[in-house]
Amino acid sequence: MEAKVIEEERYEERMTDTVEPYLKEYAVRGSTEGLYFEFYGRPDPKGTIVISFGFTESCEKYHELIYYIHKEGYQAAIVDHRGHGRSFREVEDLQLVHVDDFSQYVEDFHRFIMAEVMPRSEKKPLYLYAHSMGGCIGTLYLEKYPETFEKAVLNAPMYGINNGGIPDFAAGLLCRTAILFGKKKKRLFTTGRFDPEEPFENSGGDSSARHCYYLKLRREHAEYQTSCASYGWALQAMKAGKRAITLERAAGISIPVLLFQAVNDTFVRAKEQDLFLCRIPNGRKVVKESKHEINRMPGDKLEAYMDEIFTFLELREKTTE
Repeated sequence: MEAKVIEEERYEERMTDTVEPYLKEYAVRGSTEGLYFEFYGRPDPKGTIVISFGFTESCEKYHELIYYIHKEGYQAAIVDHRGHGRSFREVEDLQLVHVDDFSQYVEDFHRFIMAEVMPRSEKKPLYLYAHSMGGCIGTLYLEKYPETFEKAVLNAPMYGINNGGIPDFAAGLLCRTAILFGKKKKRLFTTGRFDPEEPFENSGGDSSARHCYYLKLRREHAEYQTSCASYGWALQAMKAGKRAITLERAAGISIPVLLFQAVNDTFVRAKEQDLFLCRIPNGRKVVKESKHEINRMPGDKLEAYMDEIFTFLELREKTTE
């Protein structure tokens, strides 16, 4: 790996003084059909890695990852999903995420790729990097548009949601009942409002420095404070996860897939990830001693993780030469 992983002790300083100025030199930022995006080009790239992030995240949260990607010789592209970051929203409440169907995320992602990524790809391969909710979106995308990507990395993909001990059928019934009573775009009571003092222990990652840095950004920018789901979003998320791993759909994903699974994940379930891997022809699992945000581990653990991703991409490239 070309760039050394940022250590905990100097994290904010390195992000402010090194990473952000570096990215600013290469950044193209804009909006396509109401979707905010960022593209980081470079001369003679190995390819372009397109990022699909998770629930309540934003482009901003992935700047560290983009820095490593770019330094390694790849271009990076990322878009704020609808209802997130600087993209358009279907509700007025900036903290609430709502979508009528996950197919809208998929079509948004496709329009972004066709309009902004393909013209800048330098005719080099496209690779997918998708985390959590973005992993579900990415999987549905691969199933509908199988020719777009050469390779996919799925990071703790959201196929089955941990509902705090509530069985799926009960959670689904709860959401359907609430929707019948006109609460489709209202906050799901099990999800909380933005907490400007969110304890590190409640976060999805193992790095206190990364948690504190992004929490500070969220305090300063209301558009990054998305934190809760509507009843409609929750129901569609459960339906989308099941749809993504059906045998007929999953079997159509022929490209190599590397799936990272977190041992200490309290957000999504492992059993659906394992089922998905059994149903695709070319998938491999790597298990990490981590919480849900495997991509935000500290120090040597993060460096090893990034090395595995880049090795995976390089091996794929060598087989096509």
